[in-house]
Amino acid sequence: MAQATVDTRGSRRSPLEMVVDRIWRFFCSVRAAVVEIIILAVLVLLGTLRGSDAPQWLADAIPATQPAVDWLYDWDVFHSLPLMLILGVLCVAIVVCTLNRVPGIWKTIVDPTIRTNRSFLENAELSAAYQSAAAPAAAVGELSESLQKHRYRVLHEERGADIHLYADKNRYAKLGTFPFHLALILILLGGIVGARYGFREMTFVVPEGSVREVGHGTGLSVELIQFIDSWREEGIPSEYRSDLVIWKNGEKVKEGTITVNNPISYDNVTFYQSSYGQAAAFRITDTDGNLLFDDSIPLGQYTAVNNPDAPAGLQQLPQIGSQLNVIGQDQDPQNAPELDDLQLENGQMFLQLRQTADDGSVEILTGVVDPGETIQLGSVNIEYLREKRFTLMQVASNPGIPIFFAASFLLVAGLAVTFYFPHRRIRGIIGPGSDQTGSRVLMAPLARWDWSGQRDFRRIIERIETESRIAVTINERPREHAASRSESAADASE
Repeated sequence: MAQATVDTRGSRRSPLEMVVDRIWRFFCSVRAAVVEIIILAVLVLLGTLRGSDAPQWLADAIPATQPAVDWLYDWDVFHSLPLMLILGVLCVAIVVCTLNRVPGIWKTIVDPTIRTNRSFLENAELSAAYQSAAAPAAAVGELSESLQKHRYRVLHEERGADIHLYADKNRYAKLGTFPFHLALILILLGGIVGARYGFREMTFVVPEGSVREVGHGTGLSVELIQFIDSWREEGIPSEYRSDLVIWKNGEKVKEGTITVNNPISYDNVTFYQSSYGQAAAFRITDTDGNLLFDDSIPLGQYTAVNNPDAPAGLQQLPQIGSQLNVIGQDQDPQNAPELDDLQLENGQMFLQLRQTADDGSVEILTGVVDPGETIQLGSVNIEYLREKRFTLMQVASNPGIPIFFAASFLLVAGLAVTFYFPHRRIRGIIGPGSDQTGSRVLMAPLARWDWSGQRDFRRIIERIETESRIAVTINERPREHAASRSESAADASE
């Protein structure tokens, strides 16, 4: 009595093998890749919208969305963990898919499938046939010689009375897909590195004659030697530039000038000219003569509470637990003049010193000072040296830029190899002639939708006709009537 048997090969797989197989299949899944790309696109869209007014328009139209809009403005998408995770997942997926393709591509290069069938050749979009007086073996030799003159590698094998032929050139160009895939991986890695270690300061202010630290672990400082601007007759600035010196750990490493659209870079950190404004230089000491502050305070980053046309700035004095607020002259006296309750003269500055006592009480002292004068507020002496200007820059660092450059090179190189040295293939069958004398040759290029490949095939046919003085019949079929079996189907076993 026959007994049924159960294939237990699957049950013999270890749990670890099953887990690895599932993970591998996940990274090879097209559906998973589509979801990953959609998530990445959404994150990039959110990060782009964060730098625009569009979300606030939505909140103004639908007030219920205001909390979500506020959350979006507070979330730095391009430096967030979700973005780095999705880039990492896509990176691993590309690696896995590339590894999956390696065996098939390598087999196509070193050990291609030679055998084909007449149905494919006869129904190809372009094919050629001719009768040769030579025996099949000799006809193969003649055909091989013609193909080799066109730099084709020729392989053949016997199948009964027929000889199957496979010819190709530029076979190693198929490896060009790997630099292309590596470039995609590097682009994703560059995005991860930039998201993790990069930064962008939108308002980096340096007054003339002052030095400001960039921070972020760069060890860089920037000194503004001078700010120069030029104006048109209608009162519009035509150009403004900043002469900078870049220091690293106290050592001068670079100097140069930046203008709008002409930044300066050092060590993956780039400085962009953005705007400029007014600053005031002060020297502040306590009653014992100890120096508390000797630098410039930028004005215009803030405005007075009761006068939006009055530029203001502030400076913390941690040595004495105080804060100095500085308010400049009203910049537009014609606009709501009733708000200008300070009535400052040209060059004057209004000072407000907020001192916090040990018991937590706050004492506010105020005064007006002219350029070159000193005023005493409480326990400090404040000398107003002169007006200056500051430059407003954007500072950005992306350590992934060298990775992007390498990826760009590999991307162009891979595409150049793929498009300029395409893998050309020709298949054929050489069998006995119809009258059992000589041989009949039937061959076709694997070049559907490939005009250049078909042109190369026609040149080979022309050489055969010229050198062998043989009439070759070329069969062309409209694409809509060509065989449904494509080149990929013919090479499925490869």
